[in-house]
Amino acid sequence: MRNLAILAAMAIAMAGCSNSNNFRLGATNYKGQPLSAVVAKLGQPESQETNAGQKTYVWNVGQSLWPCRIRVTMAGDVIDSYETSGDPNICGSYAGYAS
Repeated sequence: MRNLAILAAMAIAMAGCSNSNNFRLGATNYKGQPLSAVVAKLGQPESQETNAGQKTYVWNVGQSLWPCRIRVTMAGDVIDSYETSGDPNICGSYAGYAS
């Protein structure tokens, strides 16, 4: 029973960090900007994938058991969408905000 309560708490905490709006680090909205603007803030991405012609770049930020995973999807040469998932305490610094 105790393990079930722990798993439920973890699921709720992880769901609280998921976000998919316009990308901001601090006060800057990166949607429509080149990938180099994000690389200047986060460093080189840890991985890259291409799906249906769209490139997606991934960073894992933080040193916790559940780091914040940041996924940036491009529309050609500019940032189109942004998503975070993971530790809400870490992801809060990278959360997207609607413009």
